[in-house]
Amino acid sequence: MSASKVTTPEEAVAGIPDGATIALGGVHSHNGPMALVNALIRRGVKDLELIPTPSAGAPVDMLIAAGCVRRLHVSYVGLEFLGMAPNYRRAAESKAIEIVEADEAWIVYGFRAGASRLPFLPLPALYEGTDLPKVNDGIRTTTDPYTGNTVTTIPALRADYGLFHAQVTDRKGNAQIFGQRRFEDVMAKASDHVIISSDEILDEYAPAPDPRLVSIPGAIVESVAHAPYGSHPLSSPGHYGYDREQLVEYRDLAAQDRTKEYLEKYVYSVDDHLGYLDKLGARRLLGLQQTFR
Repeated sequence: MSASKVTTPEEAVAGIPDGATIALGGVHSHNGPMALVNALIRRGVKDLELIPTPSAGAPVDMLIAAGCVRRLHVSYVGLEFLGMAPNYRRAAESKAIEIVEADEAWIVYGFRAGASRLPFLPLPALYEGTDLPKVNDGIRTTTDPYTGNTVTTIPALRADYGLFHAQVTDRKGNAQIFGQRRFEDVMAKASDHVIISSDEILDEYAPAPDPRLVSIPGAIVESVAHAPYGSHPLSSPGHYGYDREQLVEYRDLAAQDRTKEYLEKYVYSVDDHLGYLDKLGARRLLGLQQTFR
C-alpha cells in the first residue's frame, strides 16, 4: 500500500515560497480552496503570481488585500451576487499589482498548452474584433503552415503550485470535485505541485473511487489537506452552502477598505484551520449543510 498523502492545510502550503506562480481553483462562490488560502495568508507569503479560473472570486480578493500578490491574470474577479471585488479593483486602479489583461480563452487554452507541454496553442482569429491584443502582448499571430492563413496564438501557462478544493479524496490523492466545475483537471496537469484540500478523506479500507468520478488523479497530487468545511465561507456542493452572512460581512468591510479587520478576525487570530472552525462554531457550520435529492 502506498504512503498516505494526507496532511493539514498548514503543512500542505508550508513549502510554497515567495514569488511562486499559483493556479487557483474554484468558481465564483463555490469550491474555493479557502483553508489553503487562509494558511498562505497567515504565513505572509509575498509576490505571488496568481492564475485563477476565469470566474475568480473572494480567494483572489483576499490574497490581494493581504499583500500576497504581485501579478494577476484576470478574466473576471468578483463576488458574484454581492458585486465587484473591492480589493482587486483598488489594486488594479492604483497599479499596486501587475495585471495581465486576459479573457477565458487566455486562461483555458493557456493551461491546455501548459498541460500538454506545448509552447502555445493556435486559435481562430477571434481577437480581430477586440482591443485585447493591444493590452496583452502575449496574444500574437502566426501563419498556419498548412493553409497559409493567419492564426492567433496563446502562450502556454504553467504554475509552480496548483491549489484546489475537493469534496471527497482518498489517501492516495484521487480527488472528486462535485458541483459546478471548470477545468481543474487541466490546471492540475499544468502545475508542478498539486495540493488538494478536501472536506472528506476516505478511510484506507474504503473502496477506491470510481475512476469515472475522479476529477484529479492521485498520480499528479503531491498532498491532500484534510479540511472539513475547507471552502467556507464559500460553498462545497453536496456538503454545505455558502455562508451569506460572512460573505456580506467581507464585502461590506472590503468596500470600506477595512479588509484587515476581516483578516484579523477570521485568519490571523487563529493558528490553523481547526482554530478557524472553532471560532465559527458547530451550530453555524451545521446550519450550512445541504441535502441534495
